Amino acid sequence: MKLLPPEPKIDLYNEGFETPDILQRKKVSAALSDLLGRIEDPIVVALDGKWGTGKSYFLKRWVAANNIEYGSSATTVYFDAFAHDYHSDPLPALVSALADRLPKEKLGQIQKVKTAAFKLAKPLARIGLAVATYGATEAASGIGDTVVEAVSKEAASGMQAYWAQEKARGIAIAEFRNAIESLATPKDSDSVGASVIIVVDELDRCRPDYALEVLEVIKHFFSVPHLHFVLGVNLKALENSVRARYGEHIDAHAYLKKFIHLSLKLPENFGTDYDKKSASLIYMGHLVSEMGIPEHIGGRLQNRLDIVSRSNDISLRNIGKIAMSVNISSGDVLEPKNFYAGWIEVFVDLIISKIVRPDLYPKFLDASISKEELLSYLGATGNYPPPCHAPQCLNP
Repeated sequence: MKLLPPEPKIDLYNEGFETPDILQRKKVSAALSDLLGRIEDPIVVALDGKWGTGKSYFLKRWVAANNIEYGSSATTVYFDAFAHDYHSDPLPALVSALADRLPKEKLGQIQKVKTAAFKLAKPLARIGLAVATYGATEAASGIGDTVVEAVSKEAASGMQAYWAQEKARGIAIAEFRNAIESLATPKDSDSVGASVIIVVDELDRCRPDYALEVLEVIKHFFSVPHLHFVLGVNLKALENSVRARYGEHIDAHAYLKKFIHLSLKLPENFGTDYDKKSASLIYMGHLVSEMGIPEHIGGRLQNRLDIVSRSNDISLRNIGKIAMSVNISSGDVLEPKNFYAGWIEVFVDLIISKIVRPDLYPKFLDASISKEELLSYLGATGNYPPPCHAPQCLNP
């Protein structure tokens, strides 16, 4: 018996998707590779999903599968944005991640990119302008015309320096974009699709200002032909970052559309309407086998999750926590001879509710849960017709 769900160590850029493909990720993987392999214009694709739905696992596998399994010649780059959000400027970290993945024959081109990026990463000299403006305000309070005139000259000088700095920045941006475009241009002039694909993961976990700065950098600095971006993100959480920066009244969805061309999701359900199963339920079945969960518990666990998952969001991460909670329970519980079937049902609901509905867990524990809360937990809130006791109902 294992305590923790198996966490495969992914050899980044060298290992594609596992076999068997339990959650059918290869279909999405193939579709993504096909899309990026056909489009020349720069495109930003968001892999959208809630936390714990397997986005990072998918993207770490895909950066290898794109080349190994689908034969793409594009250079793939995996960039963990959350691991770098202690920086104020994402540009240097993005350039470094790109440089680490490029072949040696492109060292000259990447050096030009680094040189241009260095110019852009240097902070703007706006302090002189701010100080000069403040000084003029103070001088006007009665120090005298001579001081006002001197401060005004300093302000004018600061203003000229500011605009000179902005002009130099504009030149540096053009230099950077030219260097990036040269880097991304395929050797074969007839080549279509991506030559460089940068995967930016964990964007929604970053500081709001850093996450939005990443989007700005992508749009203004990296928008060149044959260079695509794939974002691993919870778009709802990213919309909250937009509101945190610009206020609650901004249309966060419309704002993000300026940066993201299309979004896709990993499949959450499989099968037809008659035999549909959720990804979380399939993963639970896998963990029951992999972690050695006893059959008398594993079967009931899957049956209850099949019901509860229809009305509650249960991520793959939560499934892992549920499986771990079962296996750290007392050994007495794990022995079928020690407990009646009804006790196991109670045990299963306590485990699931503690992870999935922590608001209801204490009420399950002390038997104070209301009928309405229980029906909500089980997804039995529909308007069902009253039972029929007429003879024709009993003997159809």
